[in-house]
Amino acid sequence: MLKPGDLAAIDCEFVATAPEESKFSSDGRKIITKPVQLALARVSVCRGDGTPILDDYILKTSPISDYLTRFSGLHPGDLDPSVSPHHLVSLKTAYLKLRYLVDTGVVFVGHGLSKDFRICNIAVPEDQIIDTVNLFHLPSQRLIGLRYLTRHFFDANAGIQDASRGHDSIE
Repeated sequence: MLKPGDLAAIDCEFVATAPEESKFSSDGRKIITKPVQLALARVSVCRGDGTPILDDYILKTSPISDYLTRFSGLHPGDLDPSVSPHHLVSLKTAYLKLRYLVDTGVVFVGHGLSKDFRICNIAVPEDQIIDTVNLFHLPSQRLIGLRYLTRHFFDANAGIQDASRGHDSIE
């Protein structure tokens, strides 16, 4: 079991439950009138040594408009209990597992965690978050992507979210 202060890597994957709605202005600019609606589809948590302690796929109760496969690694059928080879749980079950880790005092390490926690609808104290988006950035410039960071620090040539292999949140 994890103890207060233990590090745990976390990655959440999402699917779109409603597409983005947009229109074009008279000067040709795209104006988003309704952003894409995202829902939690997979949550993975690993110990500091890389051992998975949580890898749950979320049972969908509403239609999915886009699996966002390029980013999520999810495919049609992954969230369908009649055909999925994965461990499916309810959103509430996944939430309670995350809530337990937060209440235990686990420190979450990941990339872009504010979005993950917002969509999971879970509040995590700032002292329990180490977000590589905030650690590695250039002032007044765009954020540095996780693919670049893994290549730079770990010399990982294949990188993450590789189109030929697909994305895996445990990786």
